[in-house]
Amino acid sequence: MRIALMSPWNDCCGVAVHAWLLGSAWLRAGHELIVFAPLDEVLKGRMPVDAPDEDFVRRCWVMHQHADRLEEAPELFLDMSPLLEEGFDVLFVEKPCSAPLRGLTHIIHELKQKGPVVAIMHAGVVPRPKAFYQIRWDLATVFDKRFYNLYGRLINARRVEIVPYPFHPVVEGDKKAARHALDLPLEAPLLLAFGVRAKHLWPIMPYLAHLADERGLKLLIIAKHGEGLRHALALSTRYGFVEVRRAAPHYEELYTYHHAVDAVLLHRPPADYVPISSTVHLCLGAMRPLICPDNNYFEVYDGAVVKYRDPEDMVAKLELVLEGGALVEEVLRKARRLIEGRTAKEVAEQLLKLALEAGRA
Repeated sequence: MRIALMSPWNDCCGVAVHAWLLGSAWLRAGHELIVFAPLDEVLKGRMPVDAPDEDFVRRCWVMHQHADRLEEAPELFLDMSPLLEEGFDVLFVEKPCSAPLRGLTHIIHELKQKGPVVAIMHAGVVPRPKAFYQIRWDLATVFDKRFYNLYGRLINARRVEIVPYPFHPVVEGDKKAARHALDLPLEAPLLLAFGVRAKHLWPIMPYLAHLADERGLKLLIIAKHGEGLRHALALSTRYGFVEVRRAAPHYEELYTYHHAVDAVLLHRPPADYVPISSTVHLCLGAMRPLICPDNNYFEVYDGAVVKYRDPEDMVAKLELVLEGGALVEEVLRKARRLIEGRTAKEVAEQLLKLALEAGRA
């Protein structure tokens, strides 16, 4: 089967992570894949990962990350030719409000003649663009009941289903081998800050500095683009225990970084929308404890991540994690259980089955 994805691809964003998890699973299952990906992004521009595009990628449109909050869909560039000329059996549109909705409305009937067209919803607010509701989707999916209760009944689709955001499967890795590969200290406790904005780390740095003084903790930050890199470099200038790697590793290479560390710090503030953490879904399978604030960004991962209430509690939890033992064993056991049945393979199969059923209805 030839499956089409209209989505960010090889980019540093949660939508691209979701698309890669699904697309990779379909390729492993023997399907063909074609990806219609953005040339650029309005407001801040693309943030590509360190990997060339595959032969099946066609960059032919411009996205707007926050267009789901705009009543009128913005005029975004769309080269319709690849979508009209390429053959496919089903088309999945990731985060459709960020796509050129006005252009899609003109060709949606031609696209649906090839196969069902599916909206994979990422919006954490009620989608506002009128053009989104003008398209009659064969199927629309939301990640969980929070999203469905927010706007599931409003979507103009033949069917609306809950299909969870997939997890990367468990991939074990040796810590010393990973540190050798990345030229990192072999013995020091190592904490990775990933999937967070470096500017949000400033308030907790004095608390991490305490652990650096007491236990020799090193903080590794991976950053390559714009504001994130600037803040990361400023942190490393101010605090000697911070090391910055100027990189945007592809998702597979990213696991080497995760295997090299003792824990991953996901320090980010609560969201004013319904959130989901693509970082948790991408990185939990590396089997390293994820340390997260106890807020709505991580409310659906109870037990599978280590949560802290405030900076003092963060330090206490980090000390327990660095000691290993029962806490780490219990968290990783629950992480495995959470991943089971919701890996990219299972979710990709579920999505494809629902899409084909909707197309036959």
